[in-house]
Amino acid sequence: MKKANPIYLVAAMLCLTFKAHATTVVLSEAAGTVEVYLSNSTQVTTTTLSALGSAFGNNMAVRFGTFINGFTPNAGNLSSWSSNFVGVNGYVTLAGATSNAGRLSASISGGDLNAISAPVTADSGVGANGTASIAAGSLLYAILWNAPYVANGSGGNTFYPANAGLQAAVIANSAWIMPTTSGTDPSTTTFTFASGSGSTAIVGSIDNSTKGITLGAVPEPSCGALLVSGLVGLAALRKRRSS
Repeated sequence: MKKANPIYLVAAMLCLTFKAHATTVVLSEAAGTVEVYLSNSTQVTTTTLSALGSAFGNNMAVRFGTFINGFTPNAGNLSSWSSNFVGVNGYVTLAGATSNAGRLSASISGGDLNAISAPVTADSGVGANGTASIAAGSLLYAILWNAPYVANGSGGNTFYPANAGLQAAVIANSAWIMPTTSGTDPSTTTFTFASGSGSTAIVGSIDNSTKGITLGAVPEPSCGALLVSGLVGLAALRKRRSS
């Protein structure tokens, strides 16, 4: 029987030893934990109609990542959230699901130079073909809105539909800090809503004691445009009268 070349054996062992294992950053809440409510205090369930006009089914969309370009989200600039955000898709399983109701899960897989796998692009639920990164030290956020979950790498609904009735929440936590990641570091960092001193809502609200999240109503773009036009018109009228 022919003996294996020792050089090949050593090479094989080195490959196994240095096999890449990406760093994982997880936002997670166990089943039976998270409840989501619309702005009128109605709990969102599997049969609730989403902003797209159809029932949610088992899961509501969650996006986990960070805002970039110095962008600060609020209810009035939602149309710019996605273009100023880098992250991944996650979900919360809704009341009425056959299993795991109340579970929230979102996972960032970070490689060398803090590059992340399957980032989402703009308003799409499709995993990006290009690359993206989340710098170490970045504050992470969770975004929830009344649209169904779309898995990474699959086609589907847009993340921020322009439909009437859109509602959303942006949750932040001072302890949710992006670590340095590596393709050879298999460590996992797990965050929850209770991390640090608890979470706060930039848009919508969160009850840290019950982990209930209430979405905030978001102005329709057309209404915002009308408001801006009206203010501009009033300013022009006042200027004309004063002159």
